[in-house]
Amino acid sequence: MGGGPGANPARRDGCSEPYPAVSRIRVLERSVAERIAAGEVVERPASVVKELIENSLDAGTTSVTVEVEGAGLHLIRVLDDGEGIAAGDVPLALQRFATSKISHIEDLDGVRSYGFRGEALASIAAVARVTMVTRTADAGRATRAVVTGGEPERVEAHGAPQGTMLEVRTLFYNTPARLKFLKSPAREQALIADVVQRAAMAAPKVAVRLVFDGREAIRWPPAEPGQRVADVLSGGKPDGLVSVTARVPAGTIRGWLVRPEGSRPTRAGQYLFVNGRPIQSAMLRRAVEQGYAQLIPVGRFPVFAVFLDVEPGQVDVNVHPRKAEVRFSDESRLFGAVARAVREALLASPLVRQVAPTDMAAPFAGVSAPPAAGAVSLVLEAREAAGTYAVGSATRLPALRPIGQLLRTYILAEGPDGLYLVDQHAAHERVLYERLLAARHRGDVTSQGLAIPAAVDLTPAQMTLLVGHNDQLRLLGFDVEPFGAHTALVRALPTLIPNGAPAALLLLALAALNGEEEGAGGDPLERLTIATACHTAIRAGDPLRPAEIDALLADLAATEDPYTCFHGRPTVIAVSGATLERWFLRS
Repeated sequence: MGGGPGANPARRDGCSEPYPAVSRIRVLERSVAERIAAGEVVERPASVVKELIENSLDAGTTSVTVEVEGAGLHLIRVLDDGEGIAAGDVPLALQRFATSKISHIEDLDGVRSYGFRGEALASIAAVARVTMVTRTADAGRATRAVVTGGEPERVEAHGAPQGTMLEVRTLFYNTPARLKFLKSPAREQALIADVVQRAAMAAPKVAVRLVFDGREAIRWPPAEPGQRVADVLSGGKPDGLVSVTARVPAGTIRGWLVRPEGSRPTRAGQYLFVNGRPIQSAMLRRAVEQGYAQLIPVGRFPVFAVFLDVEPGQVDVNVHPRKAEVRFSDESRLFGAVARAVREALLASPLVRQVAPTDMAAPFAGVSAPPAAGAVSLVLEAREAAGTYAVGSATRLPALRPIGQLLRTYILAEGPDGLYLVDQHAAHERVLYERLLAARHRGDVTSQGLAIPAAVDLTPAQMTLLVGHNDQLRLLGFDVEPFGAHTALVRALPTLIPNGAPAALLLLALAALNGEEEGAGGDPLERLTIATACHTAIRAGDPLRPAEIDALLADLAATEDPYTCFHGRPTVIAVSGATLERWFLRS
């Protein structure tokens, strides 16, 4: 068999199939390649805003304005008064892989600018009509360049002040398939606002303005970092924030934390920055959330702005096409340091939840008739004699004078600045939990033997849990042993829990070890500690004698965290004297 000019050559890899006559690999046309590359950088209008604002900040602007029409699909215009681009560099600035930020591969290890890849403007221009007007301080006139779909149209002299104006029109006009992946106009605007807010916190000395369809949404003058964060997180009120500053491996952390009662059902209010750059980092986010552990309920998320400054060599900023994610060289040590810093800052701040006049209508506002028949009345069990102030920690609870018990659930007490309401169950949970935790860490958990061991029937699964986790049970003060195939004997309970029912406690302990408790997490011993404290604490509805109220308040004041139980529910709520005055129309 001969091989003529048109025959396929035999394959040399042992396969019988011949090579295809026509090559399947080809170099893409430039316009196609640019649109594919644009997809890595320009996902949606907010991506465009991010890249353009970062360019403005890198140019040293003192003021940046973002104007948006049609949720960014019709127009995105970003104006700054930065250093501008020299006329000869304007055509280069719109080409791929052209940048003034780096020159050599080694520069990536110490990059401090926001942009450095040299892809943003070219990628945006590949899927929109882009107009740039820019002027440097020493130029007689500005330069205007127009690019449509990646194709340069013209570069010409123009009249404009120093700085740069980037105008992006008809975004995705030549990639209509991209449009169906966008959200509603309101959602796209929210994403744009989030990008602007992140940039504003990263550069607080820069004045920021955002306009949607002619309506001004944001106008922030230059500010100190704490005030700018307050503008974003707490409506401009820094009093509602807890500041944190600490050393961490190879750097420092500083930030502002919204108090636990400001938690949200989503993570929308969480902002992270590394070396001044807004970033995403699941590790850093988890570290900050760990600092809030037990201060907010399960299913709620803290609100914060945390800035991490580390040596450039300790962080890789070049792991994501949009420079949104980073990687650290020693994440485990950094995680622990950040979590501790956040925790210490929160616990050093008074976290008693204040009930403001806006949280509750004035008690008699709008009341024109007595309550309907059958309404539940509130029963206040007052003390027979007013006691002295319970001694509180100077950095935890203030001194409180107990008044009585409300609904056999809440303790009422007078503080130096108003009325305090204490949830007796949540407060006792916190006291018992910290006592058990401290005894565990000291290794001196003691047990109280039962006069008659309690026999408890177990399922095979429960017996397996008992055998597998008996060491954890002993560490907490339980003495339990199998007695036959389906029975366990409870011989002793933790001394700190004198009133527990042995059978019920064992079953609850096994459920906790199996992770059946609501919001269960952490290691088995931690779950066991929480369940033991929770199910042996004073319950709502339990009457308390005056001496018991005094003891509970004193014990709560001595805890490390008297403000919440381990479920994140508040133990104490305060109503200031000024609020009471307003309710009674005295002010």
